[in-house]
Amino acid sequence: MFGFFKKKAAAKELKAMVNGEVISVTEVKDDVFSSCMLGKGIAIHPADGTVVAPVDGEISVTMEGTNHAVGIKVAEGFDLLIHIGIDTVSLNGEGFTSYIKMGQKVKAGDKLITFDKALVESKGLCADVILIALDNPALPELSYTTGMTAVAGETTVATW
Repeated sequence: MFGFFKKKAAAKELKAMVNGEVISVTEVKDDVFSSCMLGKGIAIHPADGTVVAPVDGEISVTMEGTNHAVGIKVAEGFDLLIHIGIDTVSLNGEGFTSYIKMGQKVKAGDKLITFDKALVESKGLCADVILIALDNPALPELSYTTGMTAVAGETTVATW
C-alpha cells in the first residue's frame, strides 16, 4: 500500500577499467568482439596502460605467460572478461605485467595488469581494452554508456 516508502535498490555499476575514450564493443576491429559473440560490452581507446578492476569480484581467469586478459566473477553470478588489445596474445607477454592471481578477491579500482601501450602499437596492434559481460542465464540487463572520456576506477560505463 505504501510502496513509495520502500527504498529503491541502488543501481550496481561497472567502472572504467582504463583511462581513455569509451566506445561500443560493436566498434572494435575484431569480429569476435564486435559481433557480440561472447556478450555485450564496451571498449576503451586507452590513454595509458594501467588496467583496473571495474567492479568488486573474484579473479576467475588469468592468462599466465601472456597476461593479455583477465576474467572476474561478479557477486551477482556473472563473469566479465577484460581483454587488452587485439591479437596481443602474439606478444607472449612482452610489455605486460600482471598483479593478480586466480581466486584473488578484488575491489573496483584495484590494479590488475599494466601494459606498454607504445610497444603494442609499435608492433602494429590495436591497444583497445575491451570489457565484455559474458552471456549467461544469470546476466542482468546491463545498460552501457559510451562516447565519453573515462577515468579508470571512477567513471561509470555500465549499470544494472
